[in-house]
Amino acid sequence: MKRPLLRIAIYYLLITFLTACGSPAAPTALVPAPQALPSAPPSETPTAIPPTSTPTLADTATVTPTTGPTPTETLLPLLPLPTLEAVEPALDVWDGVPTYLGDSLPGFYFRVKYNPRVWALAQDSFGQPALSHRGIEYCILAPGGVHGLPPGLQVEHDIRKIGALTFEINVAMLNGQRQFVTYQATDGVIFTSFQVNFVDRIDDCLAAAEIVLGTLASVPESQATPVP
Repeated sequence: MKRPLLRIAIYYLLITFLTACGSPAAPTALVPAPQALPSAPPSETPTAIPPTSTPTLADTATVTPTTGPTPTETLLPLLPLPTLEAVEPALDVWDGVPTYLGDSLPGFYFRVKYNPRVWALAQDSFGQPALSHRGIEYCILAPGGVHGLPPGLQVEHDIRKIGALTFEINVAMLNGQRQFVTYQATDGVIFTSFQVNFVDRIDDCLAAAEIVLGTLASVPESQATPVP
């Protein structure tokens, strides 16, 4: 009987020991510590992004294209005109060498008649005889035609009877604006041409010039009085 009593005594001693030490704690799950986010380098400062907005007309700058100064043509000085005499004939004459000598009979000049109160016979900018209108500045009727056109010029052609002769008329145009007009005609003896230059009052200048051109005729050299 002593051995069972000894086992019971050991059992109660074991229970007493465990009760004194306390019950074991429940196992705790290991939770990893939160990882800190990497911070920006000391030299960099985060920039706040402004909220987007729709641009208005007041916020939009308007850019107006600019162009350079418009080139203006420098006009030549006005031709010095002879003074009107106290008594002038109703019509005066202007005799000259035809511009197309190879197509004209030798020994003949052209002749036109003009009103000396409207036109003055003087030298043009090249030192050649020409008619200059007294009332329209830069309106000049001179011998000669166009042998070569500058780039950009266009020519409108017309054929029309002026006076007793049929003229070939060439209107030089630049950007839709008339620059000068040439007139060519023949009476079967001479073949010659004239050029009308102008700046403004173009229609008045051309109308006055065609009155003069309507008198065009040939005259023998012996009867001509060419301008010296």
